[in-house]
Amino acid sequence: MTDNFLEPQSLGVPCPRCQRDLQLKKGRYGLFVGCSGYPDCDYMTSADFDPGTDAPCPVCQAGKLVQKTSRFGNSFYACDHYPTCKYSVNLPPVAQTCPTCEFPLLLKKKTTAGERLICANDSCDYKSSLK
Repeated sequence: MTDNFLEPQSLGVPCPRCQRDLQLKKGRYGLFVGCSGYPDCDYMTSADFDPGTDAPCPVCQAGKLVQKTSRFGNSFYACDHYPTCKYSVNLPPVAQTCPTCEFPLLLKKKTTAGERLICANDSCDYKSSLK
């Protein structure tokens, strides 16, 4: 047995899509959690298995935004209904409505002057006052 191979280990948690067991697996980019029903069910998430934020996806309204890591190691937040919904943002989401445009999501942005909330809608330029 080599270091690059890991037997899938059952986590005892049902898959949110098909209700089969989730397994801890090792892939090209490290450890991840995937469905034991692969290839029938292709659900997978990061190994730290964060259930997500409280922020709902503003595009599909059905999913929640979860933290993911790109292949370059950068964190981002994407809808957990991917590939059906491909919405993603680079800043941490906050489940609040924008007072200017009524968009259902604000983003937490850290600046040198302090932390502020900005609207996730590209066409809106709302920024909260510094905290």
